[in-house]
Amino acid sequence: MSRNAEDLAALIRERAGGAPVRVGLVLGSGLGGLAASVDGTAIPYADLPGFPHAGVSGHRADLVVGELEGQRVAVFGG
Repeated sequence: MSRNAEDLAALIRERAGGAPVRVGLVLGSGLGGLAASVDGTAIPYADLPGFPHAGVSGHRADLVVGELEGQRVAVFGG
């Protein structure tokens, strides 16, 4: 893993907790509401150095890490 990726992972663990994520979801159009169902922490992409920013207007540009249906998830919106 590159230094930037390690730094980014450390930042996400610091903000959202260090427990491992079991499922990662990349949301497309029409699925943005799913992120609101996650009981956890939303981190704006703008707060993640070097992370690409969403370019679709009306989409939440957040990484949400937390619990969904009893599973630890990372949900990428936008």
